[in-house]
Amino acid sequence: MVYAVVTGGGTSGHVVPAIAILEMLQDAGHPVDGLAYVGSRRGVESSMVPSSGVRCEFLPISGLQRSFSLRSLVANLVLPFRLIWSTRRARRLVSEWQPRVVVSVGGYASEPMARAAVAAGVPLVCVSYDFLPGLATRRQARDATVCAVAFEGSPLPRAVVTGAPVRRSIRTMDVASERARVRTGLGVADEALFVTVVGGSLGSAALNSSVDDLVRELALTGTPAFVHHVVGPRYAHDGAPAMVVPGSVTVRRVAVEGNMAAMLAASDFVVSRAGASTVAEIASVGVASILVPWSGAADDHQTLNAKWLTDAGAAELVNERGDLKSDLVRAVRALSVDPDRRRRMAVAARQLGERSRNCSLVDVIGNAALR
Repeated sequence: MVYAVVTGGGTSGHVVPAIAILEMLQDAGHPVDGLAYVGSRRGVESSMVPSSGVRCEFLPISGLQRSFSLRSLVANLVLPFRLIWSTRRARRLVSEWQPRVVVSVGGYASEPMARAAVAAGVPLVCVSYDFLPGLATRRQARDATVCAVAFEGSPLPRAVVTGAPVRRSIRTMDVASERARVRTGLGVADEALFVTVVGGSLGSAALNSSVDDLVRELALTGTPAFVHHVVGPRYAHDGAPAMVVPGSVTVRRVAVEGNMAAMLAASDFVVSRAGASTVAEIASVGVASILVPWSGAADDHQTLNAKWLTDAGAAELVNERGDLKSDLVRAVRALSVDPDRRRRMAVAARQLGERSRNCSLVDVIGNAALR
């Protein structure tokens, strides 16, 4: 018998909260063999979750393809069959595991298990960490026992504000000591300006193409600077720019960052997209940020995520639809020369992150499991 099944995925924006929830349940005393995860074979979860030690099942479900290529059209034609196969498999898993509760983090990969839970009368907890819930979450919420949400004023029914789930490494981090450890390990002096640029789980061409301009601007301040540029796996094989990096600036480029929490702690400020997990981690650590919401996000939900920080004076918002490079350079210039403002932004972010560091989601899941 399984206590809780966490389901969802497709992208790291769904998988990272799922892993955080599994960690939170273990920290609350639930043994790892009483937990399970169900996702998609085609999502990033198939490589990210197994190392957690939780039993995993990956279904053939896939997401709707929005391009008009032949490959995408074929994938969409078989999508209904994948959903049927996945739902049948999910129902067998519910019968076999007899979970006391199913926790959905949304995304297309959550659909089969959420449907199976409702059909079997198993309590369903929907977790929404975006300011605007996604389509799958909105659909599932109609039948959910309870919806655990990160923000006040959620449109979901039976909503309880818990904060966003964040990884154990962030919840338990001693930010000051981690900052010192990372800087020492990378050879970054205490007085140097540490800037992290990251474009989400896959990377961002728009942010990547702006980094050279940011480096030049940082060099003009005359302050030694270290730029940690996470280009993203999608751009891992792109060649490094031909520019000559000014002597006062060091640039470290990596395809992926395995310990983003540590880099956030080490940073004086971050330039980033505004996915829900990223925003929650920035707030939980407490670091100043320049947020560039992805203009292609559904219902522009990344802008809503970013405004949670910017409205509190904890971040600067730059609109991708404007003159991105000029606006980014302007924002970087303003923050790089104003340490007092960076400190105020970091304090404001840290205050907002209190709810996520002490997320009450485990209690909500426990209460649902008792029904």
